[in-house]
Amino acid sequence: MALDLEEQDQEEHLKSLWSKYKNIVFIATGILLCIYIAVTFISNKNKVANELASQLYQEILIEKLDNLEQIKVKTGTVKVEHMHTPYAGRASLHLGQLYAKTGDYDKSIPELSWAAENATELSIQSLAHYALAYIFIAKEDAQKAKLAAESIASPGYTGLKSDLLGDIALMNGDNEAARNFFNQALSFYKNKSELAQVIQTKLDAIGQ
Repeated sequence: MALDLEEQDQEEHLKSLWSKYKNIVFIATGILLCIYIAVTFISNKNKVANELASQLYQEILIEKLDNLEQIKVKTGTVKVEHMHTPYAGRASLHLGQLYAKTGDYDKSIPELSWAAENATELSIQSLAHYALAYIFIAKEDAQKAKLAAESIASPGYTGLKSDLLGDIALMNGDNEAARNFFNQALSFYKNKSELAQVIQTKLDAIGQ
């Protein structure tokens, strides 16, 4: 009998708690459901955006250099409509490199600068800075070339960065700094790349 009374008290207690907190439970459940729906919607939206951007980027890559205007239009679309996907930075870098290949540095620099500042991938940012540095070297602007080179942040490009800074130091007539940079690049690439031979040739040209 005492056990029955105890169970009855527990049931009454649970009913009281449910009556008191049921609105909070319903509200919390509704909020969680809304969050789930929102997250799912955003995830699907991002997936679709990535797929569209990827398709446009593939079209950009297969376009011939003769169709530079078409590449420009498609790159602009990726940058405006899919800016936060990896393909925006990649497309801008590609277009900037194509302009550089044709010698049109005035168009190349803005594209490469956009990629350097807005690309979602550090490697693409670094490649854009690398390309910019060589354009400024071609334009004989050692100061801007150095700023671009120093902005290369990907660990995998440490050797290229040092080699680049060595070339810029030579532009400035600073053989000692150039030697130091080339030695750093050589240490990075030693027994790893054919670039080591190229860098060694630069060191030999400077002399001891």
